[in-house]
Amino acid sequence: MSPVYHEERGKGHPLILIHGFCETHEIWGGMADKLSDTFRVLLPDLPGFGKSPLPPVPFTIRDIGLTMLGWLDDLRLDSPFVVGHSLGGYVTMAMVDDQPSRFPGFGLFHSTAFADSEEKKENRNKVIEFVRRNGVQPFIDTFVPGLFHQKGNPHVNEVHQIASGTQSETLIAYTTAMRDRPEQLALLETFPKPILVIAGEHDSIIPYEQSSAQSSLMKFPLFYGLEDAGHMGMFENEPKSIKIVKDFTNFALGFGS
Repeated sequence: MSPVYHEERGKGHPLILIHGFCETHEIWGGMADKLSDTFRVLLPDLPGFGKSPLPPVPFTIRDIGLTMLGWLDDLRLDSPFVVGHSLGGYVTMAMVDDQPSRFPGFGLFHSTAFADSEEKKENRNKVIEFVRRNGVQPFIDTFVPGLFHQKGNPHVNEVHQIASGTQSETLIAYTTAMRDRPEQLALLETFPKPILVIAGEHDSIIPYEQSSAQSSLMKFPLFYGLEDAGHMGMFENEPKSIKIVKDFTNFALGFGS
């Protein structure tokens, strides 16, 4: 049985929402409630986060993708849509890259197929050293507010509380895996079905211009920008995010028919 913990809401075509770095399934609460009137929404905790145990370290993003595919096998889920936020998008691409025919479409929510630049890799190394010296909490205290463009957003404290539950071993292992992940541009270029890209116009983690550039590589892209949003569109512009996901899945379900 898969070690991946998940929760479910609603009935219908399966839609999997995968959280990002230092998050859990809880970040999707509001969106999941509103999407569950149309979909069977599945909310997993990535291995090492929330209630899912951390696998042996070190591991790669592909290793996590294979674990998540095993979870799908255990649930006997075929043709699910998967939308991944940030790190969740990296895992989503690893899943699709391994079994592209299994998915009718997938979404990158503030995520990128580009590999880390040398500068970004060096920043990841600095995070690892900082956490080893100082622990998780001082990092989280700085990291979470930077995810939001809307500094007064009422969900900042909620995300901070969720992120504060991250274990140092998990944080370091995933930072290493993200640093070393390969680019996935070939997947975007060759995937023969729709791909959704949601970008925050003020995202300081995944620049809007980078999201726009990667969408130009896709055969069937659906690119949307979120106004007045940074890296947390599910909180900073929830109504539009919900509409985008619904429109995308409706389009993808009818694609090629």
